[in-house]
Amino acid sequence: MLSRDEILKPIWYAFTALDVDRNGKVSKSQLKVLSHNLCTILKIPHNTSALEEHFKDDDEGPVSTQGYMPYLNMFILDKIQANFDFNELNKMCWTLSAPKHISGKHLLISEADTFKVWCIFNFLSEDKYPLHIVTEELEYFLRRLFAAMGCSWNEDRFEGYKMQLANKTKNWKHKVSKHEGLLQIIQPGTKSPTKMTNWGQAAFTETELDEMERIWQENKNRSYDGQ
Repeated sequence: MLSRDEILKPIWYAFTALDVDRNGKVSKSQLKVLSHNLCTILKIPHNTSALEEHFKDDDEGPVSTQGYMPYLNMFILDKIQANFDFNELNKMCWTLSAPKHISGKHLLISEADTFKVWCIFNFLSEDKYPLHIVTEELEYFLRRLFAAMGCSWNEDRFEGYKMQLANKTKNWKHKVSKHEGLLQIIQPGTKSPTKMTNWGQAAFTETELDEMERIWQENKNRSYDGQ
């Protein structure tokens, strides 16, 4: 049977696709539909009132990733049947997330092949969110794929890609480093800001970071005033 980490990967995409405001929260009505679909695919009897009962003391509206994870673990992942079809889970989550991340106008391969690439990416990705692949592993996979297809490997082209990727990573780290104190907000995880074991917001625009820094600084100053 697949590990829970592997099952969580496509579900993470489905949750973030429903987060239309990019604030790390999804409405209860959408989570009910998502939970029902997950139970159906994972062959779990669906308790329609379980989610409402679980969040009965939380009437503040949308549910955060940290809020949904305990429910997901207790009522769905803990009850998974071994005979479920993982490909069907991938398809359902892909259907939700693909329109948010991919434009058909820019695809160089078919939608069916795009789905397969997405599944391969999830399989190779690290168990940290947002999901990513170590560059060396990606290179190894692509070399094997090119060899199997009888295609020649373009070393210069891939080196150019790695350079672009490194620059993006460098820019992001520089952006975060300029906003000291925000790591606790940015890093997805539990109450410990250094343990990235959960989902959450993982990428912000410069404007969003500036606004978060302003709010964080105000809270910090308020805490000092109260001492």
